[in-house]
Amino acid sequence: MENKHEQLKQIGQKETTVNLIIKEIKSSIENGTYKAGMKLPNETDLATEMGVSRTSIREAMKVLSALSIVEIKRGDGTYICSKMDPSLFDSMVYSIIYASSTSEELQELRQILDEATVQLACKRATEEEIGNMQRNIDYMRILIKQGDGEKMRDCDMEFHMMMIESCKNAFFVRIMKGVYDILKYSISESVHTEKVDSLAADYHQEMLNCIKNKSYNEIHEAVKHSLTTWKNRI
Repeated sequence: MENKHEQLKQIGQKETTVNLIIKEIKSSIENGTYKAGMKLPNETDLATEMGVSRTSIREAMKVLSALSIVEIKRGDGTYICSKMDPSLFDSMVYSIIYASSTSEELQELRQILDEATVQLACKRATEEEIGNMQRNIDYMRILIKQGDGEKMRDCDMEFHMMMIESCKNAFFVRIMKGVYDILKYSISESVHTEKVDSLAADYHQEMLNCIKNKSYNEIHEAVKHSLTTWKNRI
């Protein structure tokens, strides 16, 4: 590994030292430097190798341990977990992306990914799945009239998960669920902000109509409309 001291200087405040360490450990797992069950160098050696403090190494290991990526064995050392939960690993990766991205980049990313979701759903969603999404929208309209913000947020997220699942591409579904897990707070807050006057059901209906009618040319505008409130918030 190259010395990370200069890299830290270049990154500055855009990314914390702890996040940089986490990224480096992740990268080392991905490229095979660190394998499942392997013992990591001790705290002092890692700190020297990366050009960071032992405190930062310790904090990074706490995060990785909480995500079940490493296992800290008292009096022995720190090991790469033999079995890692991919969803937790994805959440960590996307959290780092989220923390180091500008609002414009996040808006662009979600526009692209949501468009891809609707396009795949146009090709692969079954009549049953389309029916379930329609029932979700109908229920959301009831919740809007009732002004039930909490249930509206749950209903909103459920619609997106249903649409993502209908794509039937395991890798894409995993990526999208990771992204939505990180963005769910800002998304739910957008629904909460709109409350009774929420247009979420109308936006969802636009996207579902694209899926029902296979209206590929209308997908961009439908997704753009659906992100209006969220973009203002983010």
